Amino acid sequence: MPHWLRFSRYTIGSIICFGISELVFIIVFGSHLLGARGASIVASIAGVIPGYFLNRTWTWGRKGKSDFWREVLPYWTTALVSTAIAALFTGWVNSAFSAQSQMSRTFIDAAAYMAIYGVIFIGKYILFHTWLFAPDRTNEVDPV
Repeated sequence: MPHWLRFSRYTIGSIICFGISELVFIIVFGSHLLGARGASIVASIAGVIPGYFLNRTWTWGRKGKSDFWREVLPYWTTALVSTAIAALFTGWVNSAFSAQSQMSRTFIDAAAYMAIYGVIFIGKYILFHTWLFAPDRTNEVDPV
């Protein structure tokens, strides 16, 4: 698959997952169910689940059973680190704007959540492309 197509698919999949996450964040935080950090964690996990399947099958074209040690564990580790970073950043922004109304903070925190995931987006693509979902090169024949 050409690199531009793979990156386009990754972008589309990320937009889908982010849309799910952002909606969950707004609902959970805006309705006072959780604070900014907790809402960020729940929202991130809501997007991580479909993200794994979209990235693995649609973006990188991997078929068959997932390898727990090579794909599942590293993906979830990456997802949890991203979740922690987003929760810390969103919580910090929420604290910085604590004098604002709940509605204002919902929009401000949602924007902060989107911004931090925008930064994480590129790093995750590089990691997924070069390591996590990279083709298994052990079975390739050396073209000498």
